[in-house]
Amino acid sequence: MLKRIGIENYRSCLRTSIELETNLSVLIGPNGSGKTNILQAIMFLNKMAQEDRYAAAERDTITASPRIKAVFQQSHIQTKLSASLDAYTDESNNDVIKGSHQKWAFKYQNGKQESLELPLAFVGSIVHGQIPLFDIRRRQAIPRRLMRTAIDISESAGRALTNVSRFCRGIRYYGASQFTNPGSSPVSFEIEQEGSSTRLYRLRGHARLLYDMYSARESGSTERYAQFIDIVGPKGLRLIDGLTFRKVPTSSIDYSVRVGGKLEVRRRRKLLVIPQFRIGKQRLSPNQLSEGTFKTLALLFHVITADSTALLIEEPEVCVHHGLLSSILELIKTYSQRKMMILSTHSDYVLDHVSPENVFLVRFARSGGTVARQISKTMTVKEFSALREYLRQEGNLGEYWREGGLGDRP
Repeated sequence: MLKRIGIENYRSCLRTSIELETNLSVLIGPNGSGKTNILQAIMFLNKMAQEDRYAAAERDTITASPRIKAVFQQSHIQTKLSASLDAYTDESNNDVIKGSHQKWAFKYQNGKQESLELPLAFVGSIVHGQIPLFDIRRRQAIPRRLMRTAIDISESAGRALTNVSRFCRGIRYYGASQFTNPGSSPVSFEIEQEGSSTRLYRLRGHARLLYDMYSARESGSTERYAQFIDIVGPKGLRLIDGLTFRKVPTSSIDYSVRVGGKLEVRRRRKLLVIPQFRIGKQRLSPNQLSEGTFKTLALLFHVITADSTALLIEEPEVCVHHGLLSSILELIKTYSQRKMMILSTHSDYVLDHVSPENVFLVRFARSGGTVARQISKTMTVKEFSALREYLRQEGNLGEYWREGGLGDRP
């Protein structure tokens, strides 16, 4: 759905624009060229779509004021977003949106056009024409201008924005740096259960990944979880032989609530969940896994199991053996038919496994900051035809890039 994104005034992206491939886009370039900044800027779309986007925005300091322009293509509608953001970076180096101004333009197949101003997070609250009158999180009434816009929005624009909201909420991010040093991973995590609902305490990094694995196993994602275990297990890549989660009750409390005039007794209990990875005859805690094994499990879990519309992958090659990386890249290409994949890398080996049409050359220019261009557009038709002939007969794209065949032209 995301066809193009423009990024202004964000880190090295002063005036960066990139038109993405539908299924798989690979950003290649040296360190410091701005590949990660492009991925982080795309994540702003996800943050704009979250209803609680201001929940943690308590600081007065603004460290960035980026502008994001995005084009979303649906079957009969092209939707354009132009957003001005105020944001700061928290202690975990995450960008937090403090405020935003979002304008939307719709262009229909019949030539009709429409525009409006409405926060994407508010769109998620409009379900089947039901418009909330009160913002519970911020404890204030919904502004009248938003109410009027929501009431006046056409059915076509409302449907298009709902689809864009769903897509943006489903954007996920995998970065190898998130899972450095498995030794810091907890050996267990605590959850709270009440009936069929589960509540967890704030989890990040390694602990969050372990909880997501547990949740996928216990919830309706069991089919995708089974695929994940088959691929990483003894019949697949042989990373592990099995994964179990032992649940140990730690405490429980009974309380009464009045439902429909009757007093109902409910139980809330706390559980300690202990993951164990089986490798051969050994049963290992998460912090006993090697960094390569942990990162590969994390990456494949995101690719196979995560319920996402788009997956942003930063450096899939880190801590992964080339033989294993080849299989991972083939899986990424397979699952890119189900969800949009955008990779950043500086590995020529990754290039060897993708088509030149999917590759974008990222360079940093002193005058204009980060520039990203599809390699087919950095060449003449004759040059690109010669490249394809070279790849067909004698060489590979990684070697061509390593030897300077793509040149320094961004």
